[in-house]
Amino acid sequence: MVLLAAGGIWLATRDGGGDGAKDAPEARLLHKVPMPKGLSKDDPVSVAGMWTTDRNFVKGDVRKIVGYPLAGGSAQWEIPLGGEVCWASPRLTEDDRTAIVFKGPGKDATCTRVGLLDLKQHKLLWQREAKDEYGSAESFDEVTIGGGTVAASAHVGDGGAAWTLDGRPLWRPNGDSDCQDIGYAGGDKLVAVTECGDADTPPLNVRTLDPRTGEAKSTYRLPAGTGYAHVVSTDPLVVGTLPDDDEDDSGAAVSGFLAIDDSAAQGRLRSRFGTPGKTYESDCDLSQVEGCRGIVVSPSADALFMATAQNTEAATFNEVVAFDLKTGRPAARIPGVPDANLRLLGLDEDGTVLAYQQTQLSGEGGGVWRIDPRTHRRTQLLRNSADDRDVEAAFEAGGRYQYAAGHLYMGESLVSAPDPEDTAEHPLAAVFGRG
Repeated sequence: MVLLAAGGIWLATRDGGGDGAKDAPEARLLHKVPMPKGLSKDDPVSVAGMWTTDRNFVKGDVRKIVGYPLAGGSAQWEIPLGGEVCWASPRLTEDDRTAIVFKGPGKDATCTRVGLLDLKQHKLLWQREAKDEYGSAESFDEVTIGGGTVAASAHVGDGGAAWTLDGRPLWRPNGDSDCQDIGYAGGDKLVAVTECGDADTPPLNVRTLDPRTGEAKSTYRLPAGTGYAHVVSTDPLVVGTLPDDDEDDSGAAVSGFLAIDDSAAQGRLRSRFGTPGKTYESDCDLSQVEGCRGIVVSPSADALFMATAQNTEAATFNEVVAFDLKTGRPAARIPGVPDANLRLLGLDEDGTVLAYQQTQLSGEGGGVWRIDPRTHRRTQLLRNSADDRDVEAAFEAGGRYQYAAGHLYMGESLVSAPDPEDTAEHPLAAVFGRG
């Protein structure tokens, strides 16, 4: 154990020894899912959605959802949708159900349909639409599952609706209220971000809802001037924010976090800390309430983990910082690896933090690491072969990553026809593992 001083705060961190990198099993490319045919170069198509069950690796495709063996291979089943996938929740229920927003058939169709997928039975269990005050179908931007409720939201107007897992309508946001739900986040709880009033920068509230009624059980008003809010965890409740007049100029969608106690009707601030975009790495769409990547909250350690931005002049390109949610102070800085970035993936089933190591400039492949959320010790789980580096690197610009069952899954979310002069291979998805 080594003690380091940072900004006047003493941090307890490991010295990085004994990380098991040399003993990590070498993984190889097991399977490539080919890019769909008939794509347009000028009209990208969403193929959002990537999940794993105990039997399948499941990937969104053009107007369908497709299931493959965990170790890769020919498609075992598919769920036709009739329209393009607009948004896919990364959340799975215990019985492998998840929610999507998708389009109906037709060239001019919009994102009006909310559906519940059963990835165990390989079915679209139901699809629903919600009507606006003029009788037209609402267009939705996001959908999540929280507390056993499917909740979809739209960032424009009073759009939003909720259903039970068996498809029965539950509630709609109150259109007569001065406050508008702009998005929901799920998990064990259901949390809404709302904006109230008609000011240029309307105040934002974070509300923990009763999933069955949509009524607020707890409300916390975010600081004045907050322009954007992203719920990165509902239990514990943690919200990433960005001021409306952000002067960071880094392009980041998050510049700080608030940990909130929502146990009472009036929420209470537990801690608040800054994560400037030029210093820390995150991947959030400004308009989305849920769906931030690269930010991991560990309930067992009551901590938030975030990678720093790349610094090619340092001994390791970046590192992972653990923030104590009780105090908002850094609790540890976990070293990265030489010649490559670490990107956080999420939590494993046992609660450990997972990170993807990008391919190295030296020509080596990437890999997967686990970080113990309490001891902060890191251990390499997979070390990808240099022979497959080009396929792996093709996903690093905008791909999605997932580690499960000893395999690394990589997939695209938006696809278009390749440039005719581009001779490199670009699969829709790829599976890496030991076999």
